[in-house]
Amino acid sequence: MKINDFLLEMYNEFFYCISWTKWRELQKTTTLVFVFSIFFSIFLYVIDKCFVFMIKKLFSI
Repeated sequence: MKINDFLLEMYNEFFYCISWTKWRELQKTTTLVFVFSIFFSIFLYVIDKCFVFMIKKLFSI
């Protein structure tokens, strides 16, 4: 009986007590994270290429 009560409470909490973000806000946040991730990956790529260049120059490979 305890498991049944737990599942019922979990269902009620999930569907009636949680406040979900609005669809528009979710789209804005997702777009922001996507754009930031792209810029950050480009930044890391450039930094990596600079380090590779410097190491090659340093060791004359």
